[in-house]
Amino acid sequence: MLNHKTGIKKIIEKRTERGSSYLDVLKSIYGADPREVWEVYKKYNNIGVKKIGITNYYLKYPEPHPAYSQWRITKDSTKIILSKILEKKYKNVCFLGCPILGIEFSKLKQGNVKILDIDKYVLDEASKFADVVIYNISGSVPTKLINKFECVVCDPPWYYDDISLFVKRAADLVKTGGTIYLSLPGILTKPSIIEERLKFQKLLSNLKLIITELQSIVDYEVPPFEYMAYRDIPAFSGEVWRKGDWVKIKKSGNANTKISNIYHAQDWDEYSYGKKRIFIKNKKETDKYEKPKIISLIQGNILNSVSKRNPIVKKIDIWTTRNAILNIKTGWSVIKTIFENIEKNNTEIINAVSKKYHLNTKKVCLECTDTIKLLKKIITI
Repeated sequence: MLNHKTGIKKIIEKRTERGSSYLDVLKSIYGADPREVWEVYKKYNNIGVKKIGITNYYLKYPEPHPAYSQWRITKDSTKIILSKILEKKYKNVCFLGCPILGIEFSKLKQGNVKILDIDKYVLDEASKFADVVIYNISGSVPTKLINKFECVVCDPPWYYDDISLFVKRAADLVKTGGTIYLSLPGILTKPSIIEERLKFQKLLSNLKLIITELQSIVDYEVPPFEYMAYRDIPAFSGEVWRKGDWVKIKKSGNANTKISNIYHAQDWDEYSYGKKRIFIKNKKETDKYEKPKIISLIQGNILNSVSKRNPIVKKIDIWTTRNAILNIKTGWSVIKTIFENIEKNNTEIINAVSKKYHLNTKKVCLECTDTIKLLKKIITI
């Protein structure tokens, strides 16, 4: 079996011999990480490019968040995928963990569409077009939805535990003889991908699921958090590059296979600043006043990775859609109060904190001003 790093190096060598740009290589290298690709590519060509900057093509919706692994399928790929589903004329369709895809489908076909997702703010918009259920994948499928759908469409985060759990939930939702569609990562996305693909085939067999088609047709937009993570790479422009394998699966029967649920979705409190979103870990803390103390986890407070396998991720308490991260040492309740008033001026925020905790404004000003300035800075990134 070809070594992951060797495979990347060989492909880059061949592409650069043909004069391929960094973006061309990135698009054709089966999902390999942009930073990993750059470290090899720059040895042949280290010329930078013009950045297109942060983009959000679905302007009606809040920015996608890294905590939910929210990569959105491009509009062109969405048309291709939906045309394949529509031509089958399924009587009912469930969209699991891909609400925007479900919304776009519902605009084309009214009725008998169900959307299940954890993101209640996107589901607010989705409810205008389809039946929606706020659903955390770590929980069992609602009993009334088991074996109900002719087709289930899902777009899980590209981690094996997530993929396997999504497939198990999809298998619970779809009828025998029904169809599941999902996206899988390319074969150079990470070193363990080949082993994971083999495990995935065994899982499908145990669940009585059969792959009938696999096409590399899914392009993903570069979300703001990904652009910020890789903006230091001179040749990373922010243009679309990520591609997934779109898989069609048939359910041949019901299986009693159980998957040990090692997936524990973190609960977050959410605050909005325009289309930007700030997540704070949902942590039970005293409502009593405590001087806020925030710690930087990385220089500049922007995480230069989009992988949840990064060890820093476990330490993140504040996380924005621009990949800004911070750790909270003390003062959770106070920090949340500041975020609730973040669009006000500093004096108004201090007064709000002072009023809530019945404190002298001078004390709050002395102990909270630096925190207010830091939080205001990260939301303007």
